Amino acid sequence: MEFNKETPVIVKNFHYDINEELETKDNVNFGLKKVEKQNEDGTTDPGEDGNYFDITVVFEVAPAPGEFTVSGMISQVVKIKDYFGDGGDLSKTDYKILSRPLVEYIETLTYEVTQIALDEPVNLNFQANF
Repeated sequence: MEFNKETPVIVKNFHYDINEELETKDNVNFGLKKVEKQNEDGTTDPGEDGNYFDITVVFEVAPAPGEFTVSGMISQVVKIKDYFGDGGDLSKTDYKILSRPLVEYIETLTYEVTQIALDEPVNLNFQANF
């Protein structure tokens, strides 16, 4: 699968909390919604060489030993080249490829925040399960 990033990765929200009691979580949800692209002149791009999709990852992760939780929502608009479906027929491998740039943002944000908050960075290094 080949795709073009139409927008930068957008961090819609990111939250870090210290857990009062140790608990682990690994909730990562992937959303894919077909969208239309508006051209600068106000017309709608017909998508002649592929459809546009808003990819969203919603997450709540508390890595072992469960001292903290990070949660939030991150998204990006992409164009999947030579694909004209609605996204429902894509494979799990395709979902992982499309979501990987967003998951990397979650990993980077968590690393940076824990370096400051805990004085020791935490590397999530996880794969989303779709």
